[in-house]
Amino acid sequence: MKIWIKVIVSAVIGALFGIILPFDSVQVQEFFSFLVELFSGMGRYVLYPLIFFSLAYGTFELKQEKRILAVYGKAFLYAVILSLGCILLAIGTVLLFSPGRIPVMVEEESAIQVYGLKDILLAMFPKNLFTVFSGTGDVLIPLCFFAFFLGLNFTFDRLVTRPVTQFFDSMTRIFYHINTFITEVIGFTMIAFAAFAIGRLQGAAELALFRELLLLLTLDTIIVVFGVYPAILYFYLGMKNPYKWLFAIIAPAITGLVSGDNFMSLSLLIRHGKENLGIPRKIGASTFPFFAIFGKAGTAMVSSLTFLMILRSYSSLGIGFFTFFWVLFAGLIVSVAASSAPAMGAFVAVSLMCSMYGRGIEE
Repeated sequence: MKIWIKVIVSAVIGALFGIILPFDSVQVQEFFSFLVELFSGMGRYVLYPLIFFSLAYGTFELKQEKRILAVYGKAFLYAVILSLGCILLAIGTVLLFSPGRIPVMVEEESAIQVYGLKDILLAMFPKNLFTVFSGTGDVLIPLCFFAFFLGLNFTFDRLVTRPVTQFFDSMTRIFYHINTFITEVIGFTMIAFAAFAIGRLQGAAELALFRELLLLLTLDTIIVVFGVYPAILYFYLGMKNPYKWLFAIIAPAITGLVSGDNFMSLSLLIRHGKENLGIPRKIGASTFPFFAIFGKAGTAMVSSLTFLMILRSYSSLGIGFFTFFWVLFAGLIVSVAASSAPAMGAFVAVSLMCSMYGRGIEE
């Protein structure tokens, strides 16, 4: 059975479980919470060593071909343009449809521990380099930076480094093979993720109050997925049928939607990028981790739209000239900062935007 079929069928079955099962029961919630945590670990099981070895070897190959600046330069440019475009779409949607205010709700939530810029920089340059291999598994930047720096230094003496590059090449292929087996299993885990998500959604208090917010987010997502991306593929890259290319990555897309964990969907994307899209290994090894960290167009769109809804609901301030550019800049910055929380990126990004804006909105 193809992976995308497994993912879709499992997600549908899980959604039915989420509707049928009594998620108001503590035992049911704890059971599915355990399954989600277990399967999240399974999805990321070989991701870090696979990225480490493949990124280092891919950087080595790109440096040999003198293409590092070209590849990473385009990746950075695409990430910024797409993020800014999605933020503009979010702002335009709020201005066009002028959604109603959300009534003030008083809730208490425990603070989320998120890596700040200082924490990430300290993690990139630790006193003990080997500590980049330890941690919670949520921050990818220190590992990727070391792998990139290591790959750059594989070329200083080909005779000396040849055994090491051969070792990294072999380890890349081994972990890719293990990842292939894991991706075959991931599809079935969507039952637990979908059931847990739907069960929690049903138990959310006053969900009807957020109907307009959810409708706007859905509308913007449809515009981006079925309008913006196909247009880019068609007009810029000259693909006659762009939807064919989007269909080729439907499995990692649905996995990310259901699980909410972009690192878990990254395991599937690495495989589908090579087998379905034909992306060369050295390009995929370099760009996939880059976009997993910095390619946060969706997070930027969701956090910007949500922040504007909060601003309109809890203050009399309109969306003026200053607010427009502030959201454009802040949405781009916090979406990248949210990469330290791969399963809660949008939530963290909204919190950061509210904290940065202040004026009572941080509450």
